[in-house]
Amino acid sequence: MAYDNFTKEVLFSDSKVNILCNCIYNILEAEFTKASLDTKFCITGTVAKIIQGAALTDIPVIPFITNDDAIYKFCSTELPKLLNMKAFALKNRIQYQWEGVYLELWLTNDTKTINTVNGFLVQDTAVIPTNIK
Repeated sequence: MAYDNFTKEVLFSDSKVNILCNCIYNILEAEFTKASLDTKFCITGTVAKIIQGAALTDIPVIPFITNDDAIYKFCSTELPKLLNMKAFALKNRIQYQWEGVYLELWLTNDTKTINTVNGFLVQDTAVIPTNIK
């Protein structure tokens, strides 16, 4: 079944951003399986905080986090091609730009606690690294 939680929950006011995020999850689930992603890939930063009840605020970037080298490598090499995104890979972070939308994927040793809120996998607010906005 196709992942559609971003559009179903209307997480972002811009529908194209919700569609883009659904596409990211669909591509990753096809490559790595949902069960694998459930423990290795999630939303972090300000977006995760808002999903978990923090006040609404402007979001300069949509950040994701993983502790899996294979997911990180795939997202560095294949994901930008599949979604026609500009990507810039650093040692521990990939920055993406797509039609004025900015996303990041952070690589860490441990994603720590991942919560499920309204169907979204989010890093627990207590363990979100302070450098991830």
